[in-house]
Amino acid sequence: MNVIGLLRHGPTSWNRDKRIQGIRDIPLDRAAFEPAPWRELLLAHGPWDLVVTSPLSRACETARLLFPDLPLNISDYLREQDWGEWTGLTILELRRDFPGSVEAQEDLGWDFTPPRGESRRSVLARALRAMDDVTRRRDGERILFVTHLGVIKIVLNHLQGRPFLPGNSARVAKRALHLLRQDNSGLSILQTNVKRP
Repeated sequence: MNVIGLLRHGPTSWNRDKRIQGIRDIPLDRAAFEPAPWRELLLAHGPWDLVVTSPLSRACETARLLFPDLPLNISDYLREQDWGEWTGLTILELRRDFPGSVEAQEDLGWDFTPPRGESRRSVLARALRAMDDVTRRRDGERILFVTHLGVIKIVLNHLQGRPFLPGNSARVAKRALHLLRQDNSGLSILQTNVKRP
């Protein structure tokens, strides 16, 4: 059995402005990220044998600040959902400039796909592949994946068997650790929304 941790990257300037980042490589806002409390949280649920991160710099830099002495493993499969033409916009701008478009996509649940972007189903497939690739020959380890909120929401909705519809979606805290169990029967949830002390 392995324990998998899912952790979102630290804040960026686009997070502050509520802009959709998707796969745009927006850097970590180091002035807004204090690693110490996150290290304390991770230590309480560690030790971590391996850290795997999204290739986007906001995730890589978060992982480096949290684990300066561990080598990082990078998996392209952990990158954020591609939001296509909606990248760089805010949800408020989308609702104003393209009335009904966000709601129409949200009502598709797992088939939510921004224009010229990537579907939730595609993100789920590659996120599960990342976990399988890393854990296939490991047992009894604790592996932390530093990734993105969209990826975490998609994985947790899948494991909870949710339709990922408005009003019926997993509650996922933005600044929290989520713990999974991986064994011969597959992935299951140990604990979600574990907050910093």
